[in-house]
Amino acid sequence: MRIEVQGGNYFYARKKEEVPYLYQTDINFSLNDGEIMAILGPNGAGKTTMLKCITGLLDWKKGQTFIDGKPLPSLSRKTVWKRIGYVPQAHKMVFGFTLEELVIMGRAPYISALAQPSVKDREAAHLALETVGIGHLAGKSCNTVSGGELQLALIARTLVSDPEVLILDEPESHLDVQKQVVILQTLKRLSQEKKISCIINTHYPNHAFFLADHVLMTAKQKPVVYGEVQEVMTESRMKEYFGIEMKKIIYEEDENFLIETMVPKDLGIPRDQSTCRFTS
Repeated sequence: MRIEVQGGNYFYARKKEEVPYLYQTDINFSLNDGEIMAILGPNGAGKTTMLKCITGLLDWKKGQTFIDGKPLPSLSRKTVWKRIGYVPQAHKMVFGFTLEELVIMGRAPYISALAQPSVKDREAAHLALETVGIGHLAGKSCNTVSGGELQLALIARTLVSDPEVLILDEPESHLDVQKQVVILQTLKRLSQEKKISCIINTHYPNHAFFLADHVLMTAKQKPVVYGEVQEVMTESRMKEYFGIEMKKIIYEEDENFLIETMVPKDLGIPRDQSTCRFTS
């Protein structure tokens, strides 16, 4: 499946005229099977709004989303939600659904309004939970599991409809480091093994380096920039868009292991203030 945005923009009316409010330039990108795009930017840059426009939860004020060359509004909502899985940020549930019940809700495009979930629906829910590594928690209440486990359950809820694209709104936010790693590894595995494309909002440059084939960077009063990770995520652009100087670090342990990351320069420690022993 190819998902594409051509000339997309979203803005509000001001003083009886429509002027760009969130995005200073139009949004253009395309994503093929199994590719991952990270939308990277600071708070208030309109990342969540962009995801909602991509999926049709909000209407673009300009431009259009296309699925395999067809405008998104020309497709039925049931067709769209069979092919696209949207994962919002995880919040504690108001009702005490079990994880199994939560995941079965993702079968809605396949279940008629008056029907009860079938054995096939329950089997699909358990398979999805196993796929993200939490099948043993199927009977647990959403209110008793950790934030990371709930986020994995929300991913599983989208997988039961066999989507071709996953769109995720900061799935690793508010999680400890171990749970962040589990989320990122799960998404990368789904992309590689099942050829599911992903669009992910994130604040973390490290996560974009690990996951993404392409990056779309946005910030207030800045043009939207889209391209391959190495082209977009430069030290100078990170300073321009995030307002802080960052240093790119490449660590290579052997020919099969490499880490690329960026760290804020302000978190560095002068040699004469460090409790660590520096060696040349």
